[in-house]
Amino acid sequence: MLSSDALEPYVKGLEVWVPHAEEGWQLATIQSRELTEAHITLETRAVTGDERTNPRMHMHAVPASPRFLGQDAQNTELPPLRNPKVLDGADDLTSLSYLHEPAVLNNVRIRYAAHNIYTYSGIVLIAMNPFQRVQLYAPELMTAYSGKRRGELEPHLFAIAEEAFRDMIQEQRDETIVVSGESGAGKTVSAKYIMRYFATVATQSGGKSLVADASKRDDRGTEIEEKIMATNPILESFGNAKTTRNDNSSRFGKYIQIHFDKQSYIVGATIRTYLLERSRLIYQPNTERNYHIFYQLCAGAPPSERAQLCLDECTKFAYLNQGNCSEIQGVNDFEEFAETQKALSTIGMSVQRQWDIFRVLASLLHLGNVAIAAQSRTNASIAEDEEAFVTATRLLGVDAAMLAKWITNKQIITRSDKIITKLTPAQAVSVRDSVAKFIYASLFDWLVTNVNATLCNEESASQSHSFIGVLDIYGFEHFKRNSFEQFCINYANEKLQQEFNQHVFKLEQEEYIREQIDWQFIEFTDNQPCIALIEGKLGVLALLDEESRMPSGTDENFVNKLYQQLDTPANKKYFKKPRFGQSAFTICHYAHDVTYEAEGFLDKNRDNVPDEIMEVLEASTFDFLLEVQKHRQAVSVAINYGAAIMNEAKEVASPQTKGRGNAGVSKKPTLGSVFKGSLIELMTTINSTEVHYIRCIKPNEAKVAWKFEPQMTLSQLRACGVLETIHISSRGYPTRRTLAEFISRYYMLVPSSKRPESPRDYCAAILDHALKSPDKYQIGLTKVFFRAGQIALLEKARTDKLVHAVTMIKKNFLARIYRRKYLALRHATITVQVKYRRILRLREKERIRREAAATTIQRHWRGYNQRQCYRAALCSIIYMQTGK
Repeated sequence: MLSSDALEPYVKGLEVWVPHAEEGWQLATIQSRELTEAHITLETRAVTGDERTNPRMHMHAVPASPRFLGQDAQNTELPPLRNPKVLDGADDLTSLSYLHEPAVLNNVRIRYAAHNIYTYSGIVLIAMNPFQRVQLYAPELMTAYSGKRRGELEPHLFAIAEEAFRDMIQEQRDETIVVSGESGAGKTVSAKYIMRYFATVATQSGGKSLVADASKRDDRGTEIEEKIMATNPILESFGNAKTTRNDNSSRFGKYIQIHFDKQSYIVGATIRTYLLERSRLIYQPNTERNYHIFYQLCAGAPPSERAQLCLDECTKFAYLNQGNCSEIQGVNDFEEFAETQKALSTIGMSVQRQWDIFRVLASLLHLGNVAIAAQSRTNASIAEDEEAFVTATRLLGVDAAMLAKWITNKQIITRSDKIITKLTPAQAVSVRDSVAKFIYASLFDWLVTNVNATLCNEESASQSHSFIGVLDIYGFEHFKRNSFEQFCINYANEKLQQEFNQHVFKLEQEEYIREQIDWQFIEFTDNQPCIALIEGKLGVLALLDEESRMPSGTDENFVNKLYQQLDTPANKKYFKKPRFGQSAFTICHYAHDVTYEAEGFLDKNRDNVPDEIMEVLEASTFDFLLEVQKHRQAVSVAINYGAAIMNEAKEVASPQTKGRGNAGVSKKPTLGSVFKGSLIELMTTINSTEVHYIRCIKPNEAKVAWKFEPQMTLSQLRACGVLETIHISSRGYPTRRTLAEFISRYYMLVPSSKRPESPRDYCAAILDHALKSPDKYQIGLTKVFFRAGQIALLEKARTDKLVHAVTMIKKNFLARIYRRKYLALRHATITVQVKYRRILRLREKERIRREAAATTIQRHWRGYNQRQCYRAALCSIIYMQTGK
């Protein structure tokens, strides 16, 4: 049901948004409105294409509501209203009058078209990938943003970094910047520039109390900053790969803590990594590559080392040629290898140790080329004299016979005996690949640990006073086929989204309290039930671990357990059983429903190597491999200790489970449980800090510069939580203005004779005169808060006032212009008339003078003539009389 107030703006000629298959939302104009007692129907006309080149129109009939009873209710079925054009391209989405999906999409599109890749959405910075180099990260810009508050300059990731840096100094608290987004959205590049900003600004902004120590401090600081920046090429080489979506895709998550001392100088850094994609090592889809370091090694190894490691072209190795893509356009692997070596040297790694690492990498390439044949129909075998196998075992320093034996056989230990059985070729390949994955993952962990030891030694740790963390985490993933990796990634995003929602909600309420306005509790969608479904006592992870620890566990049994335990009415909103097939399950995440294929879940979750092969590796004659193994064992001990504590806690919480038969059940920690523990630790760290958010968006799939695909962008805005933030805000007072900003824009709505001196009273007078609905706004100490849509009404009132004022000005101006023209014309007319009349009078005067002269002449002539006649007559008379 809709209120009359909700329907009031919907009049003929109003612009609204209507759904569109390709554009997401399309602008339309209301052509007619029919209102009855029970229904309201709006008929709209939308432009199909560019108005200037394609003016064809078509009609849309939009039902506004099934009922209209004049009562207050939500207008969920009305088409969303267009914001005033003055707000188009706003640099902060919260300044929009109407906060809804099409408004956000349109504003981001307008800014992206103007080559503005950054937009604020409250506390979130939206970063659109331009897919080309832009001049936005020069040192001059870093200097420009240093010391500036957010909002003083254009939106930028430097503004977020500066805000975190200043908050750390002023508030004396740790900070975190969360950079998220899907693959190819620009997360890694953004995180890299944030670290570069800290390395640059911290040097300029440090304390001034150590002047005597300045040169020493500068040298030490520069060395640390160089080492921190050197971690980027190292981690990218060993942890990034080319995918169909991104030529430099991070295949792991990382949380980098940059440590500062009391004077705000950088003293060190630590790196935590999460969920390295181990399957990338053994399999790459078409057009994708393995980790960069392998191609760099094949391209850049000198001839002597190349011969020693038996390296060949990358296309000759099974682990590198599956994707049929050995090169990346615009990337020179030879030069990248030199850059990686330089970075390793920068962090203090010797050349000998570097080639130890490359030796292990080469051994994995040869191990992937080992052919596993079928000795009989079902039994696998490895020829011990095979070139690839001989090279791999030589480089690893292990017993070739023992390694071949335990790749093709497995040992089952019972209470009284040990049984060795043959493996099939497929099973042997799986074991071989698991060994390669284990060694590479161990090497990666060892490398990260050594990088941390270099970046943050005991001296640096003792000087650390606070830190700023940069979390570069994979975004929500939803593919045609989703497996264990996508499940873990989306689980992590669920946890981050919950923290994000709570953080936004907390900031919203804190501002209401700080501004001392009346407010009610804001409800928002909490995804805790979905998280509980995943990590709960009988959740997906628990059932997966239970099945993974069973020797006879299968993916099918795991799925059946999910159906039995989770396919219940209580979970129907978050768990679904597919209509077809028995090997998949669907989880309804906050961003999208995702169907996961259970095939391979158990193997990936177990992620273990047979104990017999572990003994072979531990007997290696290669000292570096043993060091890597010892480091792995130390990490495993810590993980096992944590898992034991968790199990004890579970047993205490559930005494009835104690003593239940667990014979034959493996107690090794699974990848899922390890990831859950590291994720809980990460969330604990993040919750203890002040968090800032950067959401990276990939605007098109083809990676074309400045191309905007609405549907793709819209799906990411939903997935990264921007729209959820707006929904939370719109339930309260989503739009706000400072008192000064509000007065400077809307002062004309109140007559000058009624303008109070107090800013709050001034704002109250404007709002009373313009809105006349006290429930639609609140006036705080320094800001005015508005319900959704109220700014549009104020803008309309302001526009009407300005139009009226312009009309009055125009009227008086035109009156003055035309009066001047009239007076000038009148003066000219009178002047002409005077002159013409003078001419006429002069002519009349001349005529009269001439007439008078003629009369005088005539009179004299006639007198003279009469006198002559008289004299003649007189003479004649006299003559007649006298005769003389």
